[in-house]
Amino acid sequence: MDLTSISVLRVLGFGRSILLASLVAVGVASSSLPLGAQNVAANAAAAGVEEYKIGPSDVLSITVTDAPEFGGKFRVSDTGVIQIIGLREPLVAEGLTPIELSQSIRKSLIDAKQLRDPKVNVFIEEFHGSTITVLGSVSKPSVYSLTKRTNVLEAISFAGGALPNSGNTVTVVRGAASAEATGTPIGSVQIIDVARLTRGEDLSANIEIRNGDVVNVSPAQVVYVVGAVTKPGGFVLSNPTEGISVVQAVALAEGFLPLAATHQGLIIRQSTSEQARREIPVDVEAFMQGKETDLVLAPNDILYIPVSGKKRALKVMGDIAMATINGIAIYGIGYRIGTSNF
Repeated sequence: MDLTSISVLRVLGFGRSILLASLVAVGVASSSLPLGAQNVAANAAAAGVEEYKIGPSDVLSITVTDAPEFGGKFRVSDTGVIQIIGLREPLVAEGLTPIELSQSIRKSLIDAKQLRDPKVNVFIEEFHGSTITVLGSVSKPSVYSLTKRTNVLEAISFAGGALPNSGNTVTVVRGAASAEATGTPIGSVQIIDVARLTRGEDLSANIEIRNGDVVNVSPAQVVYVVGAVTKPGGFVLSNPTEGISVVQAVALAEGFLPLAATHQGLIIRQSTSEQARREIPVDVEAFMQGKETDLVLAPNDILYIPVSGKKRALKVMGDIAMATINGIAIYGIGYRIGTSNF
């Protein structure tokens, strides 16, 4: 009987993925598989499907045709091995695909003179060996097991999706498996613009997430407008790369109150230097009249419009503005460009 290639079927249903590996490398014709299985296997092979690699704590179901005493359920140990009846030494399972482990078991049984021509099948019943970490602005940040090839958006969905106040940026810190696959150093960082991805502008950004990767969903980037304005609050930046100007921010806050000191505005900007923050005086009225060049606010900037008739030092005004933003409403959540449910 001619040797045939190995077929791998991946069946996805009811929210969980089941990996079925059938060894037909020796003495089993591909025609012995059901017709539907042959079609799925052929499609998987044509698509270049990457097989899952077994890891510690995975639960395996192993069957040996005509010799059931050698099979059963096996949990991969922390050291990555399993012990098969009739074999003196444990077999390494970690890092192997189900097909590779099937071949290893078959060879070991023959070498130990237990069986002459065993047909071995390996099924993965529980996946625990490959994990990723999803953090940041997601519903359920945690460590998740990989049961199949997984991309960025799927990884976020594992964690219950992004929160309404999430930003448009996802940071992926590469683990050892990704570093090896992509030829990059372990711990290298890749930043993804999810807004462009979900709009279909950069589908290549939906990269594969591998064992050991850390996916971090950024919070929304916000600017604050407080003081003598109609609608004080925080406003989500629809496009953080372009930012928002002082005049645009005032428009989002629906303009000034009658007693606003429009010539005495103040931008409070957080700083990474030794100085904890910067107070930048701004003449908003001059910006609106085109007498001075409008300024662009950075994420987390606070634009404070004081009430006229009250003269205070810049630091005092900054303290007032910082205290004001605690507990204020954040506007624009769910309406910014690129927002979607993952």
